Amino acid sequence: MRPSPSAVLLVVAGGTVSRAAITRTARLAAGAQVTVVGVTQGLCSETEQVRQTVAVAITALENTGVMAHAHIAASGSPARAIARLARTRGARIVVLDQRGEMVAELRRRIYGSGITVLSAAEPASLRPPAWPS
Repeated sequence: MRPSPSAVLLVVAGGTVSRAAITRTARLAAGAQVTVVGVTQGLCSETEQVRQTVAVAITALENTGVMAHAHIAASGSPARAIARLARTRGARIVVLDQRGEMVAELRRRIYGSGITVLSAAEPASLRPPAWPS
């Protein structure tokens, strides 16, 4: 079975999802389907916490009118798993609800692919325009 295409991926980790990430993702999706990706190292307690965070993110996105579905990435290299998933789902934008090395590593991994990687913590002026209708 082929995965559903998603114009935007929202990547979450840990126990919370920020309002900035939900708002930015909903605006960028502009009605297109979103995949919420939970990143975990595979520990049982951590995986359950990430699943709950993904569920909260999906509910928040659906409350804005955006259709969303979940994917849990439990691997040794989260950036590799996200890059692979972004290509498989045909994503044009990946929004990370985190800062730091993950953003830089993911940008390196998908450089030249046409996929834009944004951090929810970055200023909105760095955001690409919404998809045309």
